[in-house]
Amino acid sequence: MSKDPSHFLNELPIWKLKLVAKEYGIDVSSCRYKRDYVEKIGAKKLTEEQVRQALSKSQKESAKAEDASEEMKEIGRDIQNIAERPAEPKDIPAEEEKTLDRHLDEALTMKPSFFQVDSANEDAFNKMLLGDYHEAIKANRDARIRCLDLFSGFQVYSSAVSIRAAEELLAKLPTDRVDVRSGLKTSLAAAKMAFVHGTPRQREETVESLEALATRAYEVYWGESNRAENEIVDLLRDYESFGTRTEEARRYLEIAASAKRSHNLEEYARMLAQAREAAEKAKSSRATELEGAYHIVRAATDEARESGASLPDAEKGLADAKEAMKAGSFARAVELMADIERAADAAHNKRLKADKELEKAKVELARSVETNYGPVINEAASYGLDVREPTFHAGNMRTALDREDVVNASKFARRVKEIMDGMERDLDRKRIEAGVAVRVPNARCGKCKKKTLYAFPGSVRKCMSCGHSFSVPQVKAEPKAVVKADQQVRSAEPPPKPVPEEKTAPPEKKKRWFRW
Repeated sequence: MSKDPSHFLNELPIWKLKLVAKEYGIDVSSCRYKRDYVEKIGAKKLTEEQVRQALSKSQKESAKAEDASEEMKEIGRDIQNIAERPAEPKDIPAEEEKTLDRHLDEALTMKPSFFQVDSANEDAFNKMLLGDYHEAIKANRDARIRCLDLFSGFQVYSSAVSIRAAEELLAKLPTDRVDVRSGLKTSLAAAKMAFVHGTPRQREETVESLEALATRAYEVYWGESNRAENEIVDLLRDYESFGTRTEEARRYLEIAASAKRSHNLEEYARMLAQAREAAEKAKSSRATELEGAYHIVRAATDEARESGASLPDAEKGLADAKEAMKAGSFARAVELMADIERAADAAHNKRLKADKELEKAKVELARSVETNYGPVINEAASYGLDVREPTFHAGNMRTALDREDVVNASKFARRVKEIMDGMERDLDRKRIEAGVAVRVPNARCGKCKKKTLYAFPGSVRKCMSCGHSFSVPQVKAEPKAVVKADQQVRSAEPPPKPVPEEKTAPPEKKKRWFRW
């Protein structure tokens, strides 16, 4: 912090300089402008601590209860290190507010011009050069009088511009800056009242105080916003180091930069908040992906050990990766898991190349998982269960089988089996709700002895309490029953109509010769 008293005294409004002068008995009765007060008080070589104590003491003695402003405490870096938060603003009545705004608008339309004063001064100077001193003095006096009139109008115009600018700043300042908005609102109300009803001196003092407060509030806000933006950029850089997709957050930052260039405070703050929110969502999504990757690495190590490979450092590495994820060190976790998976796959592949029968068994196991669990995944999806992860791993398994990559096919098959086995209870509940599984009345589980036995398709019985399941053998019908049934079917048919016998003509008798 600077040791030069003028460094912080210049930042104080006149009314606070008067309080400091009164506390240390400094005569400021002859001072007209702010620089006079600063010179008088600065001659005492007061330290910042002394000024702070003087303002604190005057605040306690004052009838006005002013709260300390956190944004304005540090003198040199922050004006209001020794200032106090202004009193809570008293709202100006609506009708009076309209009147004050109308006066401000009228003052803004009367912008003074010093062109005529410049011309008169030039004319007086030329006459003096020509030796016409009498006319030069008259022209210069007229120019000076006109300048004083214009200067008075310029003071009014300049005050109106500052008040209007501070009012626009207050309207656009984000609402989370409650303390700064409160101070600005109070100072703005005082400046408006003094602009219309106060003396020129009151108008000057209130406008100076408003300008100092508004300028510092603007600088503090942009300083904090820049720090917030830099923090978000650092966060995104850190998230990208472990594979997080941050395109959405980067897009919000670009919009925020555009709003910053156009001095759109509200839009800038809103875009920064959305960028941070998008970054956190992307980090959460990536953490979920890394959790799934951890299980894949675990499956890779289990498959390698099952094949007879030795992985002495795998368990410690997996534990370290788990701790790193819990601590938020995702980049470290990714590095550890990548090393473990690479070592496990290499050892597994070496074992498969040495044992072709083992490789064949792994392929058959993966294909059986595809055959048995594929319909289960589709059934779970039809019930509305989340099967995105097993579907994704099943697709990777099929791709690996097509490429004859037995190592990856086996670890993805193991992960599919783990997920679907863990989903079995939820799937059974859905089957019961859909009526696919029906409760067996008065039947008890042979294991837990509870009446929670359900019949599933395929002659499967399963207890919903302990999970015990068994198959019921189907009894084949006896052949006699089939014959009897066949006979019953035949007896049920109408008897065949008798076929009438064909009548044959009697044989003709041979004519014989009778003897009489």
